[in-house]
Amino acid sequence: MRKFPVLVSIVCGLILSFTGASFGITITPTNDANTLVTNILGSGITVVGSPTYTGVTNQSGTFTGGSASGVGFDSGILMTSGNVNQVPGPNNNGIETVGVGDTSDDDVNTGLGTAGDAQLTALAGFTTYDASVLQFGFQFGDGSVGGDLYFNFVFASEEYVDYIGSEFNDAFGFFVDGTNIALVPGTSTPITINNVNNSTNSAYYRNNVNNTNGIPNLGLDLSFDGLTTVITAQLLGLGPGTHNMKFAVADTSDGILDAGVFIQAGTFSTEKPPTTQVPEPSSLLLLGSGLVGLGLWRRFKARS
Repeated sequence: MRKFPVLVSIVCGLILSFTGASFGITITPTNDANTLVTNILGSGITVVGSPTYTGVTNQSGTFTGGSASGVGFDSGILMTSGNVNQVPGPNNNGIETVGVGDTSDDDVNTGLGTAGDAQLTALAGFTTYDASVLQFGFQFGDGSVGGDLYFNFVFASEEYVDYIGSEFNDAFGFFVDGTNIALVPGTSTPITINNVNNSTNSAYYRNNVNNTNGIPNLGLDLSFDGLTTVITAQLLGLGPGTHNMKFAVADTSDGILDAGVFIQAGTFSTEKPPTTQVPEPSSLLLLGSGLVGLGLWRRFKARS
């Protein structure tokens, strides 16, 4: 009888060890435009011409393990205004305060000294810097018909929560034929840190940093201080022919405290993808341990 608790402890420890080893996002830096586009391409869409990318080494990449880290989907591409290698967690920032700037211990913080993007500057209301931009032409099928466009994304920024309501209004955009579709769902409001946070459109915000304002910290295994929920970008009723797609993200008002946008693999398509988020890593561990413990108990009881 005494062997059972010991056995459960050993097995659960092994599960936690092996499962824990698999937790954490794995990012492969690349600025190859074809690799980035191929990763997100889904059904019903054909790329036209050669994609282009504007950015520097390590500014963008592909990733796996996003579900376990808390992104909300497992794989896709990540475009940042800094260095993708700084994105894996945990978040080691200290205590943050809404509206009180402090850059002393920020994890995702690389000034590149590169140019911003005019369309993002217009969205943010302030000059942008260190832009990462991916562009390509696309059509529905062979181009003879129109259709609807969808894809899933998550926006994140190190400007949360210190710089909410300030000029450091990090922004990104998804421009289809010049029109931005990176919007707060059901509105025409572009998503920036001033437009989606703990007090504005808070249903779409997730906090990932300790603070003195009482905003719950989800403790996701990512270094960004805040991020959105999984959101679906969509544009309905596009006509036949070739359309231009532009993904862009940039810092605002200076080139530090970076922003990033995760785009889910295979969802750039004519079919609307689900946005249901997976359980957080701690929940998955508890569930897995509980199931194993239950199975062992039943087996032990049967043998007894």
